[in-house]
Amino acid sequence: MKHSMEKQKVSYYELEGTYREIGRQIAGQEDTGKWYIPAPEYFTREALEEALGLYDMYCPGIREELEGFSEAAGIPVKDIAYTWMTMLVPRCSGLILTGKKTLDGHPKIARNYEFTIEDEDLKLCRTAPAGKYAHIAGTIVEFGRCEGINEKGLAVSMSSCGFPVSNMPGMRAPKIKGLQFWAVIRSLLENCADAQEALEKVMQMPIAYNINLYLADPSGTGILFETMDGEKAYEQISPNEGPQYLCGTNHIVIEQLKHLEPAGMNNSIVRYDRLKKFAEEKERYSEEEIRKFMLAEYPEGMTAHYYKDGFGTIKTVILDPVEKRYSICWLGQEENGWKDYLVDEKKGACVEELLYRNEDGNPEFFAFRPIG
Repeated sequence: MKHSMEKQKVSYYELEGTYREIGRQIAGQEDTGKWYIPAPEYFTREALEEALGLYDMYCPGIREELEGFSEAAGIPVKDIAYTWMTMLVPRCSGLILTGKKTLDGHPKIARNYEFTIEDEDLKLCRTAPAGKYAHIAGTIVEFGRCEGINEKGLAVSMSSCGFPVSNMPGMRAPKIKGLQFWAVIRSLLENCADAQEALEKVMQMPIAYNINLYLADPSGTGILFETMDGEKAYEQISPNEGPQYLCGTNHIVIEQLKHLEPAGMNNSIVRYDRLKKFAEEKERYSEEEIRKFMLAEYPEGMTAHYYKDGFGTIKTVILDPVEKRYSICWLGQEENGWKDYLVDEKKGACVEELLYRNEDGNPEFFAFRPIG
């Protein structure tokens, strides 16, 4: 298959203080202008106030962070991309294992995240807002989070459930008024101590994005929460009894919601079946085995290089709730190496240039078929 090797910058940085101070710190970064995207005409002043009111209720502090950024960057709050894109786009795979399935006895969340290079932050951030839980997470639209782990050991990740929902042209329009996934995940990381508390919060939240949400904590509790067009369901595991893993990709996997969308992309169904097979092949796995599986190329593993078609691996992540560790391999390339970050440890900001492989897409990869 035709491919090329290309270079891309990735970064890690640290934010700390009040939300307003954090907003000013973000404005000091070199790519600040990337998030100036004038709001569309339909996002009126009334819509702005409604959105900010929603954020105040479910994502407390983000208004002050946006205002701090606005003041320092000279960009109106209304025209910060996060502000108007968050009230209501990625594809990924997720696997939760209890400690009974791992050699070190630690529960794990493993996830691959696929999208286009141009639309990604390609940043990892340690954020410690005053009075909230510190966390390490991947950023999205700068102020949002797409997966991470907090100081209590709560690990959170996601994958899109069905075609991505957005208020951008060409995406699936939201069926209800509510939040984008990146606001939900940040709120959980900053405000919840364990998986059960996070579940209670998302069951109350208005979530407009269709999402498979993965939750795990040091106790070994694992939860797969799924929402489609406002309807919600979840499955839960523990090391005490029953199945010792949960997994999902980009289609509905919880039986009671399948009637809402009984089909999925061929690649999503293949990846889901492969995740299940992997989880059941052995009694226990080393973390190295999990890493190698996630980086293996589709269909044997979870990695793909179709960046021009919106399905290139941006990052592979392992979250360890016991160690409160975020481990990442950027851009689906084992040659880029793995980097480990602990929530309780500051490392200092860094920017590096890494390689990624860009391949031409395969039409069969994106075909739709019924869910088995």
